[in-house]
Amino acid sequence: MDQLVVLHEIFESFSRGTGALHDIEPRAVEGRCASLVVKLLRSCLDGDIDEETCRELSECLSNIYELKRLGDICRRAGMPEIAMKCYSKALSQAQEPHVRSVLMNNMGQVHALKGDLSKAIVYYKKALEGFEYAGDPSSAAHVMGNLASAYRRAYQWDRAVECYFKGLKGFEKLNDSFGVAQMTGSLGRVYAEMGERELAVLYYEKSLRMFENLGDRRSAAWLLSRLGRVYAEMGRWDDSKRCFERSLSIFEDLGQSQNAGIVLSNLGRFYLEKGDTDSARDALERALKSVRKEMLPVYPNTVAALAATYSLLARRYADEENVKQSSQLYSRASDCFSELALHPKILLSELKAAAGQARSLSYLVKLRADPRDDEAVALCERAISALESTIASTASKDRERVASLVRCLQGMKELWSIDLYATEPWRILSMVSVATEYLMGGIRELAMSPGSYKEMYEALVAINGALDDERQRRDSSANLRRAAEHLRASQVDGFEKIAETLEIAGRSELVQGISPSDILNYGAHRKALMSIGWAAAQSLLSEIDRTGWIYAWDESMNLSEMGPAGRTERIRRKAESIAEIKEVPVVEMDFAENRSSKADVQRESAEERAVVSKSIVPAQTMLVSTVAPSLPAHPETIRPEITLESPYVIESFADYEHEGASYDELQRESADASIDTGRSESAIGTKRGNLRDSLAVRILVGLIALAGTAYAIMHVILGVL
Repeated sequence: MDQLVVLHEIFESFSRGTGALHDIEPRAVEGRCASLVVKLLRSCLDGDIDEETCRELSECLSNIYELKRLGDICRRAGMPEIAMKCYSKALSQAQEPHVRSVLMNNMGQVHALKGDLSKAIVYYKKALEGFEYAGDPSSAAHVMGNLASAYRRAYQWDRAVECYFKGLKGFEKLNDSFGVAQMTGSLGRVYAEMGERELAVLYYEKSLRMFENLGDRRSAAWLLSRLGRVYAEMGRWDDSKRCFERSLSIFEDLGQSQNAGIVLSNLGRFYLEKGDTDSARDALERALKSVRKEMLPVYPNTVAALAATYSLLARRYADEENVKQSSQLYSRASDCFSELALHPKILLSELKAAAGQARSLSYLVKLRADPRDDEAVALCERAISALESTIASTASKDRERVASLVRCLQGMKELWSIDLYATEPWRILSMVSVATEYLMGGIRELAMSPGSYKEMYEALVAINGALDDERQRRDSSANLRRAAEHLRASQVDGFEKIAETLEIAGRSELVQGISPSDILNYGAHRKALMSIGWAAAQSLLSEIDRTGWIYAWDESMNLSEMGPAGRTERIRRKAESIAEIKEVPVVEMDFAENRSSKADVQRESAEERAVVSKSIVPAQTMLVSTVAPSLPAHPETIRPEITLESPYVIESFADYEHEGASYDELQRESADASIDTGRSESAIGTKRGNLRDSLAVRILVGLIALAGTAYAIMHVILGVL
């Protein structure tokens, strides 16, 4: 099997899954860099494209089409620098104008992936000029869609809509039903992002009908997924769910596990917005099993939605007093937030804060189960440590509240520590005083305005005064009664009983329910302080808690949505200024440096001649699926790969076929399309042979025409003489 076929199958695995890769026999791979291609194959089967192997392959490969296909793989795997190197290397060798235009288009895709929309637009325009000059209106229409996508991502809506309509008009002139359907769906997307939901639905539904009439089930599935999201935003929950389920069913039927994973992610988000956390968890966990980490932004969006789902479930279990489940789910949520916070393309400090909050909550919820004092102290220390690590990452308006929460927990830790020093009763009064001081410090700033915080603070001041009375051997009953009054005035649930306990403790005589040891150990004071500590901690947590928030990113990895589940807000950005770059340099590379000697060059040429019948032109260069009708024989009819808008929900790159990852194949697939590796190799091999034959014919025809012209000129000269 030619190494180019293997590269093609690796690329296809991004959308179809790795099932077909298992059928490839590593020992049967042939080519100059076969060992590295096999290494790349194995890393793909392990679920992670190896970056170092891609780098070595970019140095080893010299064939234009192999370089291009490796560039496609690297682009999909989130390695734009290596992808750009591959495309530049191929560009420096390419002579045929049409192939150069295809590569220019791909370079635009890489720059778009990196978020450099200015350069992406320049490359797209160069590709567009090339195809228009070559008289290839179909390819020009596809690139017009890519250009529109770049403008859309830059929030330049007017230019985007204008380019989409130009592309639509171009396809209509060509009677290209598939292209018309694509551009119609892309118009739906831009209107959806503009907030024009009714228009978006109109264009999505029209595009869906077109794809269904064409028998293109995969594109129809993407349109259904997009429609599901727009319907959800409009509150049409039943229609939304029906669209998602139809989309998922189609992808599962086609055996496209990763595409199904993306729809599952969208479905999970749908359930989360609706408040069905159990269904959301099931869908999102299934999605993560199918979606690769390098698929941006779908992977981080799925992880973020799952983090919010775990947190909301943890709250529910905590309310049901299922401590173990609640703690485990908070811990999982923390892991999800931590993974996002460490992502190199995500710069959002709130994620680190959310990770610390969730970790702290995983310990605090255990404290509600009345653990032993030594366990409580250890759990409280861990909760404090987790929160302290988040202060620098917390939004400035919440930073003081986090610090206040930490001080409250430190006070509660002192209270739990008291019984550990039962053999040292002279320390108890001092420890209770320290706990009181911590709690006062925790809510001092919050007590500036009238309300429950102010009343709790005044109660703490009174309790502290009572402790000082005890230290000075004075009557503390007045301060204890004053503390009870403030607790009642706070109107916090459970404080009435605590107030009664404090009043009883202020009496000189023993009453039923109060033992001498309670008096000696300041039991009433400690209960009141612990109750105030819990009330303050819960109130502070409710104000700073971001663990139930949903975060989502767009295809440029800009934060696009943020907010509590069910109340997320789309972040509206201003149109970016697109700097027009006059010239885009194409790096010319000396490929002889990759060969060690003249003998290597001769041997390579011999190898190329030996496998010419087996070599292929990659399908994406042709812009036709391997299951499509036979390819055009003439290179001037080759169409570039496209990235027209894929059915988009909340996480989509600028491509049509695939959301959440850069996918650039135009696959006009029939309802019963299926193909194995052997058939693919044979079909693509024939197509590459056709291309080379057609080039030879063109050269021969050109020479004949040149000879005829020379003969005519000589005939004229002789006639004059």
